[in-house]
Amino acid sequence: FFLKIYLVAMEGESKKRQIDNPDPQPPNKRVKTEENEHEEDIPSVLEKEEGGDEKLHDEKVLGTDVATSSAGRDPEGTQLSSYAPPGAGRGYYFMDEWRPVTHEEPLKVGTGTGLVYDERMCEHSSLTDETHPESPMRIKSIYSMLLDKKLAHRCTRVEAREATVDELRTVHSESYRQVVSAIKNLGEMPLKTMERMYDSIYLNKKSGLAARISAGSTVEIVKRVVEGKLRNGVAVVRPPGHHAERHASKGFCFFNNVAIAAKVATDKLGVNRVLILDWDIHHGNGTQHMFEDDKKVLYFSVHRYDHGSFYPGSSDGGPRKVGNKPAEGYNMNVGWNGGGLGDGDYIGLFHQLLLPVAYEFSPQLILISAGFDSARGDPLGGCDISPNGFAHMTHALMGLAQGKVVMVLEGGYNLSAISQSFAACTAVLLGDPPKMLGRVFPSKKALRAMMDTKRYHAPYWMCCTRSASYEQPQFTLPGVNGGLNDDEEEDKDYSGGEDEEEDDEDGEGEEEKQQENVLPSNQVEEEGAD
Repeated sequence: FFLKIYLVAMEGESKKRQIDNPDPQPPNKRVKTEENEHEEDIPSVLEKEEGGDEKLHDEKVLGTDVATSSAGRDPEGTQLSSYAPPGAGRGYYFMDEWRPVTHEEPLKVGTGTGLVYDERMCEHSSLTDETHPESPMRIKSIYSMLLDKKLAHRCTRVEAREATVDELRTVHSESYRQVVSAIKNLGEMPLKTMERMYDSIYLNKKSGLAARISAGSTVEIVKRVVEGKLRNGVAVVRPPGHHAERHASKGFCFFNNVAIAAKVATDKLGVNRVLILDWDIHHGNGTQHMFEDDKKVLYFSVHRYDHGSFYPGSSDGGPRKVGNKPAEGYNMNVGWNGGGLGDGDYIGLFHQLLLPVAYEFSPQLILISAGFDSARGDPLGGCDISPNGFAHMTHALMGLAQGKVVMVLEGGYNLSAISQSFAACTAVLLGDPPKMLGRVFPSKKALRAMMDTKRYHAPYWMCCTRSASYEQPQFTLPGVNGGLNDDEEEDKDYSGGEDEEEDDEDGEGEEEKQQENVLPSNQVEEEGAD
């Protein structure tokens, strides 16, 4: 009797549930909850193939499933569909493209720090101007400092060599290569005539040889790092290279040393992703032009821009230049509008922009176009980075690319500053910890430049979008750049020219003025302490 009553009650309860919920939840649907209400329904995962068999082919794959990826976004910054295309398998969206997850064999990792240097590069000198800033004493003083600090003895010496014809052809035209090769056969008057053909170049009979040794030595040390014979390396070379174009010399440069090494690494050594960091105070116009169509190379340049008026004096160094299709987003320019930028500005840039982008890109090799004309005391740069500041910048990169970092000398014209700065970076690559910097902050002009670059790269990099994880409040921090307050900093003339322009005359870079959240100094200090 009691069993019959129980069965009748259960039957009534079942009918009541069917009336309240006439459409049962399909097996491939998830019940909406507060935790997953933002997610879309999982599409059907079964599809008939020609043979009649059912195959599981589609699953929901989020862009954040891969640590080194960026969620795909449209130009307005909204996230694209998180679903894989039919039959694609596991993968992620990166720069509006679906990329399948594939197994990638890591490169071999070696030990030791390589050092390449050759006295023959000192034979390139000016015939008419003994005081020219790009003098042979630049590399002589650096090498002497490495010996004095006993850093050279801790390095593995790499034999310098000339670049081969095939290596030079990777980024330079054959006609231009032949022009540089013919320099050795010219007399004094033809050399002076040839100097006037190019921008900021001097020549002697040994200039072509020095340029080939500078390029070939860079390629050789990069090759050894990629092949796992060395962990990292430094190249004390001249003439520099990042201004050299495919078909012309420019800005003291003949062959683009770093560009040649990067191209050899991607074309012949099996490297799929190269990060070129150019911290020379001048924009590396040549390197940018050589890779603005190449998705294997991410070129990141931080330089003095001055609204397009600082050398090389064009809008190519502005934040709007993001690269050409299909490599949009792989060219990043951070241009300072004015001088006086120091350790806090560069360290802030590294943590706020460079490193987040680098971790998304996940490079296999890092090449530093290490111009030290942004160092304190340089006659051309007008900036204020200390040797220890450069050391911290180098140290921050060593956690990427399995530590495969090669530093190649570019500019820098204060002999004491470049020697101490190069030695500090070399010590870090050898494993010495950098000294403490103390409390440093980025200045307002640095924050504006970073925001400009982030704005133009928001469609391409997740870390540059305002919708990424959380927004950091923007504060005006006092006491930056050696203790100057904001008013003193803006009034101080570092460069002999206008420190900062109110209007964006060339339309390149300055973001529209926004209201800033200014805190009293005591509250700012509490924020920094937290």
